[in-house]
Amino acid sequence: MSLNYRTFVIANPKAGAGAVEREWDLLERLLRARLPEFDYAFTEGPEHATFLAREALRSGWEMVVAVGGDGTLNEVVNGYFEKPDAQARFKIDPDGWMTRVRDAAGPVAINPDAVVGMLPLGTGGDFRRSIGLMGGHRESVEHLSGQHIRNVDIGEVGYLDASGKLASRYFINIASVGFSGEVDRAVNKAWKGLGGRTSYMIATARAFASYNNINVEIRLDDTTELSGRMNNVVIANGEFFGGGMWIAPGAELDDGQFQVVFMGDLSRREIAALVFDIYQGKHLQNKKIFRRRASRISVRSTDGAHAMLDIDGEAPGGLPALWINHHSALPLKS
Repeated sequence: MSLNYRTFVIANPKAGAGAVEREWDLLERLLRARLPEFDYAFTEGPEHATFLAREALRSGWEMVVAVGGDGTLNEVVNGYFEKPDAQARFKIDPDGWMTRVRDAAGPVAINPDAVVGMLPLGTGGDFRRSIGLMGGHRESVEHLSGQHIRNVDIGEVGYLDASGKLASRYFINIASVGFSGEVDRAVNKAWKGLGGRTSYMIATARAFASYNNINVEIRLDDTTELSGRMNNVVIANGEFFGGGMWIAPGAELDDGQFQVVFMGDLSRREIAALVFDIYQGKHLQNKKIFRRRASRISVRSTDGAHAMLDIDGEAPGGLPALWINHHSALPLKS
């Protein structure tokens, strides 16, 4: 296959507080100048990017590109694969742990020869930091027309959705449970015109006022068990979340493992003092924060309290949950 991929671009017009829609004329000119065969569609609501990606790949397009934020990229990554059947892949055992069904298949790419690209223009912009794509539109389009492809890991989460039913989702950057899920919910309800970092800091302050730490048990690779009261459990493929918070310094996108960051029973005063440290990656010096590496992480609540998940900036459900790393499952144009 030629490196001049037939490219279908999926753009979220509302991303970046409407920046994609405002700047689309420029973006389209840049894309047409660099990509030999190109078409596009705008998303119309939640999950539409996933639908568009699947349809584009089934129709023979060789590269699907997400234009927007981390949420748009997450939807396109999910659309790269056939829709998983959560009921056939996950179950809850008698002790309340989310487990994998024996012999459940891994992710099935609709077209294994196709690739995924991104033109980041969203509120948080966290995944772009992990791959070093911090320039402007021209640099991003140059990456799309370049030759470099990187096979990166993706995560899969089995969890309970808002109605209490089994659900599953792929992610490329970070999925966590606890405080960050509450922040996601606040961010997604708020106006984002103040930019990524400011929007997340305001949402953090709102969640901070009402959030209570969660009591959980955790299994890592079925060999290590931990329990305790946690503010947040972060399962990181990439290094950044929350509008630039350097939550998992050194996390690698293609090593077959997650970096798991445990933020322990932090008080509100301790959380407030840590915010700026997290942006600089200094929070790991706190004695209540530690990290491990694992490719499979299971978390359950020990007191039945509600705990929201964060999956690439979205809050689709809660515990119990199981995170699984799929090594080098996604070819990414970078």
